[in-house]
Amino acid sequence: MSSARTTAARCVALVAVIGNGRLAAGSENVVIYSNIAGHPTAQVPGVPGEEFRSPAAPFLTLNGSPIGAHWIFKAFTDNPDSGANDVIVVGSGTTGIVVAKEGDPAPIGGLTYGFMDSDCGINDNGRYVFGNRLSGGPTTTDEVIFKYDGVSTTAAVREGDPAPGLVDPNGAGNELFGNSLNSAHILHDGTEAFRADLIQNIHTDYESALYRGSTVVAQEGTTIGTLAGVDVYDSFTALSGNTFSSSFDGGSWIVEADVLPGTGIQEAVVVNGSIRIRDGDILAGDLNSPVDGIFEVDMSGGGDWFARGDLADDRDWVVRNGTVIAATGRPITPGNPELFANALMAVNGNGGGDYVVVGDTSNPDTTRNQVVVLNGQRIIARTGDPVLLGGAATGADVFIDSFDAFDVFISDDLNDDLVDDREVFVFAGIRDESGTTIGDAFIVIRLSCPWDCGDSDGTVGIVDFLAVLAQWGEIAMTCDFDGDGTVGITDFLELLANWGACP
Repeated sequence: MSSARTTAARCVALVAVIGNGRLAAGSENVVIYSNIAGHPTAQVPGVPGEEFRSPAAPFLTLNGSPIGAHWIFKAFTDNPDSGANDVIVVGSGTTGIVVAKEGDPAPIGGLTYGFMDSDCGINDNGRYVFGNRLSGGPTTTDEVIFKYDGVSTTAAVREGDPAPGLVDPNGAGNELFGNSLNSAHILHDGTEAFRADLIQNIHTDYESALYRGSTVVAQEGTTIGTLAGVDVYDSFTALSGNTFSSSFDGGSWIVEADVLPGTGIQEAVVVNGSIRIRDGDILAGDLNSPVDGIFEVDMSGGGDWFARGDLADDRDWVVRNGTVIAATGRPITPGNPELFANALMAVNGNGGGDYVVVGDTSNPDTTRNQVVVLNGQRIIARTGDPVLLGGAATGADVFIDSFDAFDVFISDDLNDDLVDDREVFVFAGIRDESGTTIGDAFIVIRLSCPWDCGDSDGTVGIVDFLAVLAQWGEIAMTCDFDGDGTVGITDFLELLANWGACP
């Protein structure tokens, strides 16, 4: 380490000179799709002649694969036939395609796709699942979770199929899946995971269950954890979309549940069969008001778990692995006088341990008071930021007007080269230069400041300098900018060349 410090000291004098010729590394925000009528980004990919609907919100339930290499969401087109305007869009980077459309033939003979469920999921191999209510057949078998396995799309789970592995006081063995199959997601090995509600031929207190393939992960009416009779699953929450999610290997999972059978509701965050947060809990730190509601739960591909909700005094909170990472009244980044306000709208983490929080702030400029914060340290996007409107010959800019609740995900840094490959995908409202809201958009926020490797605070400075020294000679570290496998002199010179605020 002493030789590293000596080398570093000899190079410090180069900061001013090299810094004047810093490498181009500007981050950028780009519109992938929008609902601006007549604009190329409004064209529904693979559906000639149809655009994403306007003025109603066109995009719903954004999900990314564990490392963020692929994405999937439900959308609505402007087809005047209300029975033909639901679509499932799958893509990677800035390119997507409609893989299923309401009214088109389904891969079950003689039937067509009906209403598309909002719940859908995709893995890093590009395999995906989505729910649909079929048209043209009996209503007793119309609810289906479809799965694409890399070759074809088939029915993975269907209403009326046997529902295995259940506890039933009336006698187990004849249970069938009912007409509510949701929270669909897919594991790395291609196994579908989902929540089944309204299961048939079963005691009514046991009619919901979480499945990983054919294995029951948790079931309504059964004990939570190992203390028999203390806590029981009363129901699994369905109102906010995917409330059951898993790590990429299925080894860890999270669900939002009601755990007070009989009368009343007590919401809880259940992770791997253990209650981690419930209504009435006091969260650590300065949040001395009890939990009053849970709005969202999620698990990253790597197994980090997230939850957000509010307190009895109406402050919002976000938790990662049991630790509060954002809350109303707390600085949006360390030491920042700007505080989170009373609407924390979304949280997501990637497989590499990064996470983003989206929320309102105390900024008095209401056009600039929503932010996306990376790892609690760096503001990477804010309402009012310019966005390149893709497909425009002039490269025209529009501006972020608002961020949607729930709909955000962050990708991993896919390699260790000089470019930070992490990207954040969001649904957002957009406006023009006059401040007029002009529509909704699916946006990618590209990060490109790898030299901010010590604290991700948006500035290449002394903390990052010290991180390079601490990692000197180490393998596969965060400050290996040139991707040669170890932190060394080239990485140190790169850091000096990019000293100062991240572009």
